[in-house]
Amino acid sequence: MKIAIVENEELQAQNLQEFLHKWLQEHNVLYEIVHFKSGEEIIASKIKNFDLVFMDILMDGIDGVTTAHKLRELGFNGQLVFLTSFAEYVFEGYNVHALNYLLKPVDYSKVAKCIEYVIKSLDAGLYTFQHRECVYRIPFSEIICFSSDNHYTQIITTQGTYRQMEPLRKIYSYLPEQFLYCHRTAIINIEHVLMLNGRELLLSNKMSIPVSLTHLQNIRNVLLSCVSSTR
Repeated sequence: MKIAIVENEELQAQNLQEFLHKWLQEHNVLYEIVHFKSGEEIIASKIKNFDLVFMDILMDGIDGVTTAHKLRELGFNGQLVFLTSFAEYVFEGYNVHALNYLLKPVDYSKVAKCIEYVIKSLDAGLYTFQHRECVYRIPFSEIICFSSDNHYTQIITTQGTYRQMEPLRKIYSYLPEQFLYCHRTAIINIEHVLMLNGRELLLSNKMSIPVSLTHLQNIRNVLLSCVSSTR
């Protein structure tokens, strides 16, 4: 997760960074925080891929609202939270689709709510898991299948293969509906199935996976419903 803080008051920026470090580390989120001291600095950086920007409204030079408009024009489509000492400025955020505003000095619980909301929205289309010291976030659309591998589960994707120390049954409980059991040792993404031939599934990576009798009828029905829905 990539976060920007645009704040010209060093103490305010430092407090906010400490709150973010605390929450993100406690929740095992990989992150990067960049501090800009002015609107001019973040605009000059031309960095558009921030997931979240905390923006002071009143700054020397370009104010926060003008900076936010410029960032949107440059292609920034992440979440925006305004920082202000004056409640009357809160309505300024509507025209730039601000997520929220925080009154200074910022409160940890309110920062936590903002970051939790953004994490949930980012994770809506992502499979997030931890293996050893690394936290991975993989788009569900890139996952071809999950396969048991002794005490591990292999996650086979269009970009490579990962390992997770978690049983399939637990993983299945928080997967979206396009993921189906085809065998007690495998879960497939129905969107990556090219063909069902007897009791063999051919997947988009040319991999073949057997289908058990227990799951055969369900797999067949789902594939047929996919065909019907495209007509």
